[in-house]
Amino acid sequence: MTLTVRDLQNLRFSALEGAKDEWAQIARRLGGYCDRVDAHMLRPLSHEWSGEASDKARKRMTRLSDNFQFSSQECALVETTLDGAITELRAQQKLLHQVLDEATRKGYRVAPTGEVMYADEGDIPTGDPDAGVPAKEQERLGLENDIFDALRGAEEIDARYRLALTKLRVGRGLSVNGLESDRDAAAISKIAGVAVGLDSAPAKGTDPKKVRDWWKGLSKEEQEEQLALNPSLIGNLDGIPARTRDKANRVNLDRLIDMYPPGTPMSPTVARQREGFEAIKNRLEGDSGKEPEPLLLGIGPEGQGRAILSYGDPDTADNVAAYVPGLNTQLRDVGAEDGDRALNVWDSAQDAGDGRKTTASIVWLGYDAPQAGTDRLSDSDLSVADRERGQKGGAAFGQFLDGVQATHQGERPHVTAIGHSYGSFTVGQAAQREGGIPADDIILVGSPGTGAQRAEQLGVGADHVWAGAAESDLVTHAPSNFETLPGGAIAHLSDPHELHFGQDPASEEFGGRRFGVADGDSPASHSNYFDRDKGGDSLTNMGAIVAGRPEKVTFQGRR
Repeated sequence: MTLTVRDLQNLRFSALEGAKDEWAQIARRLGGYCDRVDAHMLRPLSHEWSGEASDKARKRMTRLSDNFQFSSQECALVETTLDGAITELRAQQKLLHQVLDEATRKGYRVAPTGEVMYADEGDIPTGDPDAGVPAKEQERLGLENDIFDALRGAEEIDARYRLALTKLRVGRGLSVNGLESDRDAAAISKIAGVAVGLDSAPAKGTDPKKVRDWWKGLSKEEQEEQLALNPSLIGNLDGIPARTRDKANRVNLDRLIDMYPPGTPMSPTVARQREGFEAIKNRLEGDSGKEPEPLLLGIGPEGQGRAILSYGDPDTADNVAAYVPGLNTQLRDVGAEDGDRALNVWDSAQDAGDGRKTTASIVWLGYDAPQAGTDRLSDSDLSVADRERGQKGGAAFGQFLDGVQATHQGERPHVTAIGHSYGSFTVGQAAQREGGIPADDIILVGSPGTGAQRAEQLGVGADHVWAGAAESDLVTHAPSNFETLPGGAIAHLSDPHELHFGQDPASEEFGGRRFGVADGDSPASHSNYFDRDKGGDSLTNMGAIVAGRPEKVTFQGRR
């Protein structure tokens, strides 16, 4: 049907607005059902029942939860599509009204089909045909073309959004999955993204304070549309609130897993990533409903893979610990040992505290940790000797901590940056960037150096730089680049505290504080710092530092 002037001029948006609001309510309701299934069905099932019947029931409940989640996402996309249609049609209606008003002021009449006519036959310009089109006729034709453009534009918008809505249909039995949801979101982004302001989102790497202000400046509806269309950006954008990032990243995680169904041919890198994503999802499901609450603050396929997992909410916690793992760390470790380490730090900090302050303990794998001498990679390399990974990772880690400060509610939290192994070099690089890092304490365990010669270079004061180094930990004795050259062994003997990345953080020359750890057996001692049974006082001391209770720390003589 051809759109008339009257159709567009008198178009009322109340029905579309009502439908949009209803779809938004349905999306929120379905999201709530997903949360209820997780909280009141899956969690009790996981903790109180085991066996074959339990496994089958858990599978069915997980499917139900997934269906609610994906249905919520699809409904949010319908709401966003309607919003885009309303926004674009309103713009065309406004344009039409402007042209009609102008035509009336200039004495023209407009036919229902859009033709612009002279109000009186006597107004029709006459003159020498050879002189060209009179100015009055050019004016009339211009107004007529503007009206036709508005009508054609409205027809195109209507057709485009009608087609988009027909594609947002779920197959029988709710067969939608993360991959299909991702495709739908991408399609709607192309159609409605400009109309709903999707392009207003800051790019990754933007100052977290600017990101925070942008997010706060959006309406609730606009925030939900950004989440529906662009969760992969919102979930990994420093300056977005932690719970919003968690909500987006759980969608991202499902999509990353569904991108490669079982049996799909995959490269070794993609296979390792998928294994890691599944391990993280299993950890989130296993820890769901427990104290502390797990929040997924980052997830992505960049490089070897990215993941940031927090135990506790850093936006409300009094104490925040951010741990950067090092050598040979991969995605699956966030779902396994490194997730355990973050949880152990949380437990230790709670034990050290007075019971009145809350803690958030984070494992941050926002960079490509070096890989060397491991069968996890087919191309074992010497990247552990490279500075570039730590420098790039340090810049990203520093911005992440800036984001923690930007989104924190209430008084400034007590922040502790923890680096293990090569991760301590990454933390050191972050601390030495321009402006430093917003941390109160820095803990370096199993460190091959930070790139600094003195503790005060890390920007938090020498008394707030803490080192844990087992004597049997060979990484804490790693010689410098110069000392690995022929004849360099003599140089290392004369200056054993010059490590691969600068001065030994446990040395007298460095000037920090060395806390007590178990000596252990090499090479196991390098992995024992977060182990309550094998690490001696190490974990207890780290908990005291994170809790802001340095008087509880036990010390060890500096080298």
